[in-house]
Amino acid sequence: MQNKYKIALNARKYPKSINTQLQGFDSMAKKKGKGSVGYIYYKTFHDPTNDRIMKAIRRKGFDVVLLPVEDQVELDVLENKTKDCGVVFNNAVFEPIEFESIEITKTMEEFGKRVVNASRCLFYEDDRWLFYQICLEHNIPTPKTYFVPKERCFDSSAIKSILAERPLVLKAIFSDNGECVYRVHNYSEFKKRLRTIVKKNPSSPIVAQEFVPNKNRSYRATLIGFKVAQFVEKIGTNWKQTGNGKKERFRTLKIAPKLKKLCESSAKTFGMDICGLDLLNNNGEWCIIEANSCPALDFIYADEKRLVNLIAGYLCSLCRK
Repeated sequence: MQNKYKIALNARKYPKSINTQLQGFDSMAKKKGKGSVGYIYYKTFHDPTNDRIMKAIRRKGFDVVLLPVEDQVELDVLENKTKDCGVVFNNAVFEPIEFESIEITKTMEEFGKRVVNASRCLFYEDDRWLFYQICLEHNIPTPKTYFVPKERCFDSSAIKSILAERPLVLKAIFSDNGECVYRVHNYSEFKKRLRTIVKKNPSSPIVAQEFVPNKNRSYRATLIGFKVAQFVEKIGTNWKQTGNGKKERFRTLKIAPKLKKLCESSAKTFGMDICGLDLLNNNGEWCIIEANSCPALDFIYADEKRLVNLIAGYLCSLCRK
């Protein structure tokens, strides 16, 4: 997934000065009267990207209705608060509060609001087993994946047979930042890592994905409005890339037309207007391994402002419609 959880854990609390500044933008937007964008976010810890997107929306003359996941409000109060929102943006789809934000998303949809991204597609991201099924159904290339029962009800002979041909990557279905993701080469490692995942994340089901050789490289296509806005190569020190800037290097690449078409059609299949697709390349063969509904925009710091403005522009265009 992306690195927003670590940002949240390591960041400062939301500063009062920012709140004051945003209120000033609110007044300006209301005067222009162009409409409102609902914004689901996590206010307890400060994510600078949220500030930038909100400010960019306000600069375009639109109000931003703040919908922090921590707030407890009556249903009728929430409905009245968002009555003028032409679109709602959920930018809090990351551990540990993603399911709270999904509940707010579903509530907004019950109110008849257009939410980016819709609640139905968030489970293609979080549920790696469902993600695999969607990929198969729509011929999206992705590594072969197996569902692994946690309670040792799996077929040990079948696991041994698979591992005799290739390594597997064990993953908790619900996890973030490369947590609970392990490569195993034999049955003994398989059992050991399975126990580790169950201990770390006891509530999550587990899948096993065929390992794709990647030369310590992975790729991120960031899409805004179902269009590829950025294509980044992540160069790491081992096979697993997590988006951790301290351990990895990033560079932008020009995306080939065929791959661009694959990414854009996949985003539409997942229903993700704004997303980050993680890809691997093995001897020229591309596969998509994950879809992130709340992608980090700071892999390339110099390009973050452009992406922020593209997101703000897209949300405002939906408001106009």
